[in-house]
Amino acid sequence: MDDQVKAAFDAARDTTKQLITLGTAILTLEITFSKGMTGIRWLLPISWGFLLLSVGCGVWTLLALTGALEPLDKSAPVSIRGSNVTIPSMLQIILFMLGLFFTVAFGILAQ
Repeated sequence: MDDQVKAAFDAARDTTKQLITLGTAILTLEITFSKGMTGIRWLLPISWGFLLLSVGCGVWTLLALTGALEPLDKSAPVSIRGSNVTIPSMLQIILFMLGLFFTVAFGILAQ
């Protein structure tokens, strides 16, 4: 495996881990401080659901990256561009953005 492929795996892993960390941190803060919140509180569980699903897709992505390093078909090139990696990765990003959107929407509308 050449240096460019190694760098691609490292970057994909680091980005995935960063989104997992941000998702769990936002989720933890929202749950911790949700008791005192009133008004349009129904937006919070929607945000929680999206963030939790994002974290799950992040774990799925990390597992897929690990599997891509040692493919079953030895003749297949080692790559992060397979659908086994790109699908959970894109899902993680989309779900994180949706969770963040509902968090921000709650913050704006709760004013």
